[in-house]
Amino acid sequence: MRRALIWITLLTSALVAALLLGAVTVLDWRDAGARASADATAQATAVAQVLSITVDHDALRRAVAMTSAGARGDLAVHLAGGPTVGTSHVGPQDVAAAAGRSGSVDVDAPGGTARLRPVTTVDHDTAVVEVYLPGDAALAGLLPRFGALLLVAVGSVLAAGLVAWLRSASMVTALRTLAASAATIGGDREHPPISIDGPEELTDLAASLNRIADRVRQLLASEREMVADLSHRLRTPLTALRLDSESIGGGPVADRIRRAVATLGADVDELIRTAGDTCREASTTCDAAVVVGDRMAFWSALAEHQNRRCEFTCEPDTAPVPLPAQDLAAVVDALAGNVFQHTPSGVPMAVTLVRHGGWVTLVVEDGGPGIADPEAALRRGASSQGSTGLGLDIARHAVEATGGTIFVDRGRLRGARIRLRFGEAGAHHARGEPRAWRLWSRRARSASTR
Repeated sequence: MRRALIWITLLTSALVAALLLGAVTVLDWRDAGARASADATAQATAVAQVLSITVDHDALRRAVAMTSAGARGDLAVHLAGGPTVGTSHVGPQDVAAAAGRSGSVDVDAPGGTARLRPVTTVDHDTAVVEVYLPGDAALAGLLPRFGALLLVAVGSVLAAGLVAWLRSASMVTALRTLAASAATIGGDREHPPISIDGPEELTDLAASLNRIADRVRQLLASEREMVADLSHRLRTPLTALRLDSESIGGGPVADRIRRAVATLGADVDELIRTAGDTCREASTTCDAAVVVGDRMAFWSALAEHQNRRCEFTCEPDTAPVPLPAQDLAAVVDALAGNVFQHTPSGVPMAVTLVRHGGWVTLVVEDGGPGIADPEAALRRGASSQGSTGLGLDIARHAVEATGGTIFVDRGRLRGARIRLRFGEAGAHHARGEPRAWRLWSRRARSASTR
Protein backbone atom coordinates (compact mmCIF):
# COMPACT_ATOMS: atom_id res chain seq x y z
CA MET A 1 0.00 0.00 0.00
CA ARG A 2 2.85 2.36 0.79
CA ARG A 3 4.32 1.81 -2.63
CA ALA A 4 0.92 2.50 -4.22
CA LEU A 5 0.58 5.78 -2.30
CA ILE A 6 4.06 6.87 -3.35
CA TRP A 7 3.37 5.99 -6.98
CA ILE A 8 0.09 7.91 -6.93
CA THR A 9 1.86 10.93 -5.45
CA LEU A 10 4.67 10.75 -7.99
CA LEU A 11 2.30 10.37 -10.93
CA THR A 12 0.07 13.22 -9.74
CA SER A 13 3.04 15.49 -9.11
CA ALA A 14 4.56 14.59 -12.47
CA LEU A 15 1.28 15.35 -14.24
CA VAL A 16 0.97 18.75 -12.55
CA ALA A 17 4.64 19.54 -13.23
CA ALA A 18 4.27 18.54 -16.90
CA LEU A 19 1.21 20.77 -17.34
CA LEU A 20 2.92 23.73 -15.69
CA LEU A 21 6.13 23.15 -17.62
CA GLY A 22 4.23 22.97 -20.91
CA ALA A 23 2.26 26.14 -20.17
CA VAL A 24 5.38 28.08 -19.10
CA THR A 25 7.29 26.83 -22.16
CA VAL A 26 4.55 27.98 -24.56
CA LEU A 27 4.36 31.41 -22.91
CA ASP A 28 8.14 31.72 -22.90
CA TRP A 29 8.26 30.76 -26.57
CA ARG A 30 5.81 33.48 -27.44
CA ASP A 31 7.67 35.96 -25.25
CA ALA A 32 11.00 35.03 -26.89
CA GLY A 33 9.53 35.65 -30.35
CA ALA A 34 8.14 39.01 -29.24
CA ARG A 35 11.52 39.98 -27.76
CA ALA A 36 13.35 39.03 -30.98
CA SER A 37 10.85 41.08 -33.04
CA ALA A 38 11.20 44.09 -30.74
CA ASP A 39 14.98 43.84 -30.83
CA ALA A 40 14.97 43.74 -34.64
CA THR A 41 12.72 46.82 -34.75
CA ALA A 42 15.02 48.69 -32.35
CA GLN A 43 18.14 47.94 -34.39
CA ALA A 44 16.43 48.94 -37.64
CA THR A 45 15.37 52.22 -36.01
CA ALA A 46 18.96 52.94 -34.89
CA VAL A 47 20.31 52.47 -38.43
CA ALA A 48 17.41 54.56 -39.84
CA GLN A 49 18.48 57.46 -37.62
CA VAL A 50 21.99 57.25 -39.07
CA LEU A 51 20.54 57.32 -42.60
CA SER A 52 18.66 60.51 -41.74
CA ILE A 53 22.03 62.14 -41.06
CA THR A 54 24.43 60.64 -43.64
CA VAL A 55 24.64 58.10 -46.43
CA ASP A 56 28.41 57.74 -46.25
CA HIS A 57 29.31 54.12 -46.74
CA ASP A 58 32.01 54.07 -44.07
CA ALA A 59 29.69 55.64 -41.53
CA LEU A 60 26.98 53.18 -42.40
CA ARG A 61 29.39 50.24 -42.07
CA ARG A 62 30.39 51.45 -38.60
CA ALA A 63 26.74 51.91 -37.62
CA VAL A 64 25.84 48.39 -38.87
CA ALA A 65 28.82 46.84 -37.08
CA MET A 66 27.80 48.46 -33.80
CA THR A 67 24.46 46.58 -33.72
CA SER A 68 24.23 43.00 -32.48
CA ALA A 69 22.50 41.85 -35.65
CA GLY A 70 25.15 43.54 -37.80
CA ALA A 71 27.92 41.92 -35.81
CA ARG A 72 26.32 38.54 -36.59
CA GLY A 73 25.94 39.42 -40.27
CA ASP A 74 22.15 39.71 -39.98
CA LEU A 75 21.72 43.44 -40.82
CA ALA A 76 22.09 45.20 -44.17
CA VAL A 77 21.32 48.65 -45.70
CA HIS A 78 20.14 48.82 -49.30
CA LEU A 79 20.83 52.33 -50.69
CA ALA A 80 18.85 53.66 -53.63
CA GLY A 81 20.84 53.02 -56.79
CA GLY A 82 23.90 52.15 -54.76
CA PRO A 83 25.64 49.17 -53.19
CA THR A 84 24.39 47.21 -50.18
CA VAL A 85 26.12 47.82 -46.86
CA GLY A 86 26.23 44.63 -44.73
CA THR A 87 25.10 41.07 -45.42
CA SER A 88 21.77 40.63 -47.21
CA HIS A 89 19.57 37.52 -47.09
CA VAL A 90 16.87 38.56 -49.59
CA GLY A 91 16.72 39.15 -53.28
CA PRO A 92 16.56 42.52 -55.15
CA GLN A 93 12.88 42.04 -55.97
CA ASP A 94 12.01 41.86 -52.24
CA VAL A 95 13.99 45.03 -51.60
CA ALA A 96 12.31 46.84 -54.47
CA ALA A 97 8.87 45.76 -53.28
CA ALA A 98 9.62 46.94 -49.74
CA ALA A 99 10.90 50.34 -50.99
CA GLY A 100 7.49 51.06 -52.44
CA ARG A 101 5.72 50.49 -49.11
CA SER A 102 5.14 52.93 -46.32
CA GLY A 103 5.94 50.55 -43.42
CA SER A 104 7.97 47.51 -42.42
CA VAL A 105 7.30 44.19 -44.09
CA ASP A 106 8.43 40.65 -43.20
CA VAL A 107 9.51 38.38 -46.03
CA ASP A 108 10.70 34.81 -46.08
CA ALA A 109 14.43 34.26 -46.23
CA PRO A 110 16.56 31.11 -46.26
CA GLY A 111 16.49 29.69 -42.72
CA GLY A 112 14.37 32.46 -41.22
CA THR A 113 12.56 35.76 -41.81
CA ALA A 114 13.84 39.18 -42.97
CA ARG A 115 12.22 42.41 -41.80
CA LEU A 116 12.50 45.15 -44.44
CA ARG A 117 11.93 48.78 -43.41
CA PRO A 118 11.89 51.62 -45.96
CA VAL A 119 13.73 54.74 -44.72
CA THR A 120 14.00 58.26 -46.20
CA THR A 121 17.67 59.26 -46.30
CA VAL A 122 19.21 62.71 -45.80
CA ASP A 123 19.23 63.30 -49.59
CA HIS A 124 15.51 62.40 -49.78
CA ASP A 125 16.08 59.02 -51.41
CA THR A 126 14.52 55.78 -50.17
CA ALA A 127 16.79 53.21 -48.56
CA VAL A 128 15.74 49.85 -47.14
CA VAL A 129 17.06 48.54 -43.80
CA GLU A 130 17.06 44.72 -43.62
CA VAL A 131 17.19 42.84 -40.31
CA TYR A 132 17.43 39.05 -40.62
CA LEU A 133 15.73 36.92 -37.94
CA PRO A 134 17.03 33.29 -37.89
CA GLY A 135 14.37 30.62 -37.28
CA ASP A 136 16.17 29.35 -34.15
CA ALA A 137 16.80 32.77 -32.69
CA ALA A 138 13.99 32.39 -30.13
CA LEU A 139 14.93 28.75 -29.45
CA ALA A 140 18.53 29.64 -28.60
CA GLY A 141 17.41 31.68 -25.62
CA LEU A 142 14.61 29.31 -24.68
CA LEU A 143 16.63 26.11 -24.18
CA PRO A 144 18.57 27.25 -21.08
CA ARG A 145 15.39 28.43 -19.40
CA PHE A 146 13.58 25.23 -20.33
CA GLY A 147 16.42 23.14 -18.85
CA ALA A 148 16.27 25.10 -15.60
CA LEU A 149 12.49 24.67 -15.40
CA LEU A 150 12.83 20.93 -16.11
CA LEU A 151 15.29 20.52 -13.24
CA VAL A 152 12.94 22.37 -10.91
CA ALA A 153 10.01 20.15 -12.02
CA VAL A 154 11.97 16.92 -11.47
CA GLY A 155 13.12 18.13 -8.08
CA SER A 156 9.53 18.98 -7.11
CA VAL A 157 8.27 15.52 -8.13
CA LEU A 158 11.02 13.79 -6.15
CA ALA A 159 10.34 16.00 -3.15
CA ALA A 160 6.64 15.10 -3.32
CA GLY A 161 7.52 11.40 -3.40
CA LEU A 162 9.81 11.81 -0.38
CA VAL A 163 7.10 13.63 1.56
CA ALA A 164 4.59 10.86 0.69
CA TRP A 165 7.07 8.20 1.83
CA LEU A 166 7.64 9.94 5.15
CA ARG A 167 3.98 10.73 5.77
CA SER A 168 2.81 7.20 4.93
CA ALA A 169 5.17 5.56 7.43
CA SER A 170 2.79 5.95 10.36
CA MET A 171 -0.20 4.79 8.32
CA VAL A 172 1.63 1.70 7.07
CA THR A 173 2.70 0.85 10.61
CA ALA A 174 -0.90 1.20 11.77
CA LEU A 175 -2.17 -1.01 8.95
CA ARG A 176 0.38 -3.71 9.73
CA THR A 177 -0.67 -3.63 13.36
CA LEU A 178 -4.31 -3.98 12.30
CA ALA A 179 -3.49 -6.88 9.97
CA ALA A 180 -1.51 -8.73 12.65
CA SER A 181 -4.24 -8.19 15.22
CA ALA A 182 -7.03 -9.20 12.83
CA ALA A 183 -5.23 -12.48 12.11
CA THR A 184 -5.52 -13.41 15.80
CA ILE A 185 -9.30 -12.90 15.98
CA GLY A 186 -11.02 -16.19 16.64
CA GLY A 187 -7.99 -17.74 18.34
CA ASP A 188 -8.09 -19.27 21.76
CA ARG A 189 -5.60 -16.97 23.41
CA GLU A 190 -6.49 -13.66 24.97
CA HIS A 191 -5.04 -10.62 23.23
CA PRO A 192 -4.97 -7.01 24.40
CA PRO A 193 -7.23 -4.52 22.57
CA ILE A 194 -5.84 -3.02 19.38
CA SER A 195 -4.41 0.45 19.95
CA ILE A 196 -2.90 2.43 17.05
CA ASP A 197 -1.89 6.01 16.25
CA GLY A 198 -2.97 7.09 12.80
CA PRO A 199 -5.71 8.69 10.74
CA GLU A 200 -9.21 8.82 12.15
CA GLU A 201 -10.44 6.18 9.71
CA LEU A 202 -7.84 3.66 10.92
CA THR A 203 -8.58 4.31 14.59
CA ASP A 204 -12.28 3.74 13.85
CA LEU A 205 -11.37 0.48 12.09
CA ALA A 206 -9.30 -0.59 15.10
CA ALA A 207 -12.25 0.08 17.41
CA SER A 208 -14.51 -2.00 15.14
CA LEU A 209 -12.03 -4.88 15.16
CA ASN A 210 -11.90 -4.74 18.94
CA ARG A 211 -15.68 -5.06 19.09
CA ILE A 212 -15.60 -7.95 16.62
CA ALA A 213 -12.89 -9.71 18.63
CA ASP A 214 -14.93 -9.37 21.83
CA ARG A 215 -18.00 -10.74 20.10
CA VAL A 216 -16.08 -13.68 18.61
CA ARG A 217 -14.66 -14.55 22.02
CA GLN A 218 -18.14 -14.50 23.52
CA LEU A 219 -19.50 -16.71 20.73
CA LEU A 220 -16.64 -19.20 21.09
CA ALA A 221 -17.15 -19.39 24.82
CA SER A 222 -20.88 -19.94 24.34
CA GLU A 223 -20.22 -22.63 21.75
CA ARG A 224 -17.83 -24.51 24.03
CA GLU A 225 -20.31 -24.35 26.88
CA MET A 226 -23.11 -25.61 24.64
CA VAL A 227 -21.03 -28.52 23.31
CA ALA A 228 -19.94 -29.46 26.81
CA ASP A 229 -23.52 -29.29 28.13
CA LEU A 230 -24.94 -31.36 25.28
CA SER A 231 -22.19 -33.94 25.59
CA HIS A 232 -22.72 -34.17 29.32
CA ARG A 233 -26.46 -34.68 28.84
CA LEU A 234 -25.72 -37.58 26.51
CA ARG A 235 -24.01 -39.47 29.31
CA THR A 236 -27.28 -40.45 31.01
CA PRO A 237 -28.88 -42.22 28.02
CA LEU A 238 -25.46 -43.56 27.07
CA THR A 239 -25.05 -45.12 30.51
CA ALA A 240 -28.44 -46.79 30.16
CA LEU A 241 -27.48 -48.05 26.72
CA ARG A 242 -24.23 -49.46 28.06
CA LEU A 243 -26.06 -51.31 30.81
CA ASP A 244 -28.52 -52.72 28.28
CA SER A 245 -25.70 -53.87 26.00
CA GLU A 246 -24.04 -55.71 28.87
CA SER A 247 -27.25 -57.60 29.61
CA ILE A 248 -27.89 -59.02 26.13
CA GLY A 249 -25.53 -61.92 26.53
CA GLY A 250 -22.73 -63.07 24.27
CA GLY A 251 -22.19 -63.60 20.56
CA PRO A 252 -20.77 -61.60 17.62
CA VAL A 253 -23.75 -59.25 17.42
CA ALA A 254 -23.63 -58.46 21.12
CA ASP A 255 -19.87 -57.86 20.96
CA ARG A 256 -20.34 -55.50 18.01
CA ILE A 257 -23.03 -53.56 19.89
CA ARG A 258 -20.79 -53.25 22.94
CA ARG A 259 -17.90 -51.98 20.79
CA ALA A 260 -20.19 -49.43 19.17
CA VAL A 261 -21.42 -48.23 22.57
CA ALA A 262 -17.85 -48.00 23.84
CA THR A 263 -16.83 -45.98 20.78
CA LEU A 264 -19.78 -43.67 21.27
CA GLY A 265 -18.82 -43.16 24.91
CA ALA A 266 -15.24 -42.34 23.93
CA ASP A 267 -16.48 -39.82 21.37
CA VAL A 268 -18.68 -38.11 23.96
CA ASP A 269 -15.77 -37.90 26.41
CA GLU A 270 -13.58 -36.46 23.65
CA LEU A 271 -16.22 -33.80 22.92
CA ILE A 272 -16.26 -32.75 26.55
CA ARG A 273 -12.46 -32.57 26.72
CA THR A 274 -12.24 -30.68 23.42
CA ALA A 275 -14.86 -28.14 24.47
CA GLY A 276 -12.89 -27.33 27.60
CA ASP A 277 -9.48 -27.34 25.93
CA THR A 278 -8.92 -23.76 24.76
CA CYS A 279 -5.37 -24.48 23.56
CA ARG A 280 -6.23 -27.16 21.05
CA GLU A 281 -4.12 -27.01 17.94
CA ALA A 282 -6.14 -26.46 14.73
CA SER A 283 -3.59 -27.69 12.20
CA THR A 284 -3.07 -31.38 13.08
CA THR A 285 -1.96 -33.88 10.46
CA CYS A 286 -3.10 -37.48 10.23
CA ASP A 287 -2.53 -40.47 7.96
CA ALA A 288 -5.68 -40.90 5.87
CA ALA A 289 -4.75 -44.48 4.99
CA VAL A 290 -4.74 -45.46 8.67
CA VAL A 291 -7.84 -43.48 9.66
CA VAL A 292 -9.97 -44.57 6.70
CA GLY A 293 -8.82 -48.16 7.06
CA ASP A 294 -9.74 -48.19 10.74
CA ARG A 295 -13.22 -46.77 10.15
CA MET A 296 -13.88 -49.07 7.21
CA ALA A 297 -13.12 -52.07 9.42
CA PHE A 298 -16.09 -51.02 11.54
CA TRP A 299 -18.40 -50.29 8.60
CA SER A 300 -17.41 -53.47 6.75
CA ALA A 301 -18.59 -55.55 9.70
CA LEU A 302 -21.89 -53.69 9.76
CA ALA A 303 -22.24 -54.10 5.98
CA GLU A 304 -21.73 -57.84 6.33
CA HIS A 305 -24.57 -57.93 8.85
CA GLN A 306 -26.87 -56.19 6.30
CA ASN A 307 -25.72 -58.42 3.41
CA ARG A 308 -24.07 -55.50 1.65
CA ARG A 309 -21.09 -55.97 -0.60
CA CYS A 310 -18.52 -53.51 0.79
CA GLU A 311 -15.36 -52.90 -1.25
CA PHE A 312 -12.47 -50.97 0.27
CA THR A 313 -9.42 -50.10 -1.86
CA CYS A 314 -6.48 -48.22 -0.37
CA GLU A 315 -3.70 -47.71 -2.92
CA PRO A 316 -1.14 -45.70 -0.89
CA ASP A 317 0.66 -47.02 2.16
CA THR A 318 0.55 -43.54 3.68
CA ALA A 319 -1.57 -40.51 2.80
CA PRO A 320 -0.92 -37.54 5.12
CA VAL A 321 -3.61 -34.85 5.16
CA PRO A 322 -3.70 -31.64 7.26
CA LEU A 323 -6.69 -32.69 9.37
CA PRO A 324 -7.07 -34.09 12.90
CA ALA A 325 -7.70 -37.83 12.88
CA GLN A 326 -11.07 -37.43 14.58
CA ASP A 327 -12.21 -34.93 11.93
CA LEU A 328 -11.32 -37.27 9.09
CA ALA A 329 -12.95 -40.16 10.91
CA ALA A 330 -16.10 -38.05 11.28
CA VAL A 331 -16.10 -37.50 7.50
CA VAL A 332 -15.85 -41.23 6.79
CA ASP A 333 -18.56 -42.01 9.33
CA ALA A 334 -20.85 -39.33 7.91
CA LEU A 335 -20.54 -40.59 4.34
CA ALA A 336 -20.77 -44.28 5.23
CA GLY A 337 -23.64 -43.55 7.59
CA ASN A 338 -25.50 -41.87 4.74
CA VAL A 339 -25.23 -45.05 2.70
CA PHE A 340 -26.62 -47.21 5.50
CA GLN A 341 -29.34 -44.73 6.40
CA HIS A 342 -30.64 -43.87 2.93
CA THR A 343 -30.26 -47.13 0.99
CA PRO A 344 -31.95 -50.51 1.65
CA SER A 345 -30.08 -53.49 3.03
CA GLY A 346 -28.18 -55.41 0.37
CA VAL A 347 -27.23 -52.32 -1.67
CA PRO A 348 -23.47 -52.46 -2.40
CA MET A 349 -21.00 -49.74 -1.51
CA ALA A 350 -17.36 -49.03 -2.33
CA VAL A 351 -14.69 -46.83 -0.74
CA THR A 352 -11.44 -45.95 -2.52
CA LEU A 353 -8.45 -43.93 -1.30
CA VAL A 354 -5.95 -42.64 -3.88
CA ARG A 355 -2.88 -40.43 -3.50
CA HIS A 356 -1.56 -38.62 -6.58
CA GLY A 357 0.02 -35.29 -7.52
CA GLY A 358 -0.17 -33.66 -4.12
CA TRP A 359 -3.80 -34.68 -3.55
CA VAL A 360 -5.45 -37.43 -1.51
CA THR A 361 -8.78 -38.50 -3.03
CA LEU A 362 -11.43 -40.36 -1.05
CA VAL A 363 -14.30 -41.81 -3.09
CA VAL A 364 -17.46 -43.17 -1.44
CA GLU A 365 -20.14 -44.62 -3.74
CA ASP A 366 -23.16 -46.88 -3.49
CA GLY A 367 -25.69 -48.68 -5.66
CA GLY A 368 -28.70 -46.75 -4.40
CA PRO A 369 -30.99 -44.35 -6.28
CA GLY A 370 -28.49 -41.49 -6.19
CA ILE A 371 -28.82 -37.84 -5.24
CA ALA A 372 -31.39 -35.85 -7.18
CA ASP A 373 -30.26 -32.38 -6.04
CA PRO A 374 -26.54 -32.36 -5.12
CA GLU A 375 -26.50 -28.60 -4.59
CA ALA A 376 -29.25 -28.80 -1.96
CA ALA A 377 -27.63 -31.85 -0.35
CA LEU A 378 -24.43 -29.88 0.24
CA ARG A 379 -26.26 -27.07 2.03
CA ARG A 380 -26.03 -27.30 5.79
CA GLY A 381 -29.18 -28.64 7.41
CA ALA A 382 -30.93 -29.42 4.10
CA SER A 383 -32.49 -32.90 3.89
CA SER A 384 -35.63 -34.38 2.37
CA GLN A 385 -35.38 -37.65 4.31
CA GLY A 386 -35.90 -36.36 7.84
CA SER A 387 -32.20 -36.42 8.85
CA THR A 388 -30.09 -33.53 10.15
CA GLY A 389 -28.66 -32.72 6.74
CA LEU A 390 -25.16 -32.32 8.18
CA GLY A 391 -23.36 -35.32 6.66
CA LEU A 392 -22.21 -33.85 3.34
CA ASP A 393 -21.75 -30.41 4.95
CA ILE A 394 -19.29 -31.92 7.44
CA ALA A 395 -17.39 -33.49 4.54
CA ARG A 396 -17.40 -30.25 2.56
CA HIS A 397 -15.99 -28.19 5.43
CA ALA A 398 -13.28 -30.75 6.12
CA VAL A 399 -12.11 -30.96 2.51
CA GLU A 400 -12.19 -27.18 2.03
CA ALA A 401 -10.03 -26.78 5.14
CA THR A 402 -7.24 -28.54 3.21
CA GLY A 403 -7.75 -26.47 0.05
CA GLY A 404 -9.56 -29.26 -1.75
CA THR A 405 -12.93 -29.83 -3.39
CA ILE A 406 -15.96 -32.10 -3.19
CA PHE A 407 -17.70 -33.63 -6.23
CA VAL A 408 -21.16 -35.19 -6.31
CA ASP A 409 -22.18 -37.32 -9.29
CA ARG A 410 -23.09 -40.90 -10.26
CA GLY A 411 -20.56 -43.70 -9.99
CA ARG A 412 -19.93 -47.12 -11.47
CA LEU A 413 -22.42 -48.70 -9.03
CA ARG A 414 -25.14 -46.49 -10.61
CA GLY A 415 -25.79 -44.71 -7.35
CA ALA A 416 -24.37 -41.64 -5.63
CA ARG A 417 -20.65 -41.08 -5.76
CA ILE A 418 -18.98 -38.58 -3.39
CA ARG A 419 -15.41 -37.67 -4.29
CA LEU A 420 -13.38 -35.75 -1.72
CA ARG A 421 -10.15 -34.23 -2.96
CA PHE A 422 -7.98 -33.39 0.09
CA GLY A 423 -4.81 -31.36 -0.19
CA GLU A 424 -1.85 -33.52 0.83
CA ALA A 425 0.01 -32.32 3.93
CA GLY A 426 3.28 -30.56 3.02
CA ALA A 427 2.61 -30.65 -0.73
CA HIS A 428 2.85 -27.51 -2.84
CA HIS A 429 0.92 -27.57 -6.08
CA ALA A 430 -1.24 -25.43 -8.32
CA ARG A 431 -4.91 -25.95 -7.64
CA GLY A 432 -6.66 -27.14 -10.75
CA GLU A 433 -10.10 -26.57 -9.24
CA PRO A 434 -11.50 -23.80 -7.04
CA ARG A 435 -11.63 -24.13 -3.27
CA ALA A 436 -15.43 -24.12 -3.28
CA TRP A 437 -17.32 -27.32 -3.98
CA ARG A 438 -18.18 -28.26 -7.53
CA LEU A 439 -21.28 -30.20 -8.45
CA TRP A 440 -21.72 -32.67 -11.27
CA SER A 441 -25.43 -33.33 -10.99
CA ARG A 442 -27.50 -35.48 -13.28
CA ARG A 443 -30.97 -34.74 -12.02
CA ALA A 444 -32.66 -36.24 -15.05
CA ARG A 445 -31.25 -39.68 -14.20
CA SER A 446 -31.76 -39.49 -10.43
CA ALA A 447 -34.77 -40.95 -8.70
CA SER A 448 -34.71 -39.60 -5.13
CA THR A 449 -32.97 -37.24 -2.72
CA ARG A 450 -30.84 -38.51 0.10
